[in-house]
Amino acid sequence: MKAKLFLCCLLTAISLNCIPTLTALAATDQTAPVRRNYARADVRNVYFCENKDLNTALFAIPYTYCVQILSSDEDWYYVRYAEDAGIYRALYGYCKKDGLTLVDVPPANVYLNMPVTVTFKPDDNTSSLPVLGELNVTAAFYGTYYSGASAYSYVSYDNAFGYISGANDDYPLNEVPDGNKPDSSPVKEKSGVNAKIVTALVLSALAVAAIVILYFTGRRKFVRMDK
Repeated sequence: MKAKLFLCCLLTAISLNCIPTLTALAATDQTAPVRRNYARADVRNVYFCENKDLNTALFAIPYTYCVQILSSDEDWYYVRYAEDAGIYRALYGYCKKDGLTLVDVPPANVYLNMPVTVTFKPDDNTSSLPVLGELNVTAAFYGTYYSGASAYSYVSYDNAFGYISGANDDYPLNEVPDGNKPDSSPVKEKSGVNAKIVTALVLSALAVAAIVILYFTGRRKFVRMDK
């Protein structure tokens, strides 16, 4: 009887010890960083669009650079590209999910920062009046737009956006880690936490069941001895 009483106490202690463990694991699971806010362009034809329609495409996101995901809607992401810094301004629009890879940690250069020189020329060189010559200004390059065999660069200057002829695809690329695969370590961490919670629940349930069995077994023997 003393041995059974000791075993009951031991199992009760194990069961009670599982409670704070479960609480801690649940808290860890709730705070696991599983949300990814950035996606990398892993192909060269991920277009930034004004609306959820490829006919409103403005430019292709520069290869290996990212967009910030603000929301998701079926096959589309609502995103931000670039930020308000220097001559650049943040743009808000939509990208198809195809060709974008979710990343947990964005690269050091999230957006391509590559100012380009734009040359303005006078329309009429035959006028007898004095006209300005060529004027060079610095514009912010966002990406290239392809139309058949022609390519255009989407740029902004003095808060105005438009196209200039020619592509600007000669830019430094971000390093793509792990063979072009997204880092899934936060998801694995969450799965590991779930496995620990299940194990703790099973141990707790076994301890409670053992206590109940020992209680009723000892009670039946005690009654027979009394008779």
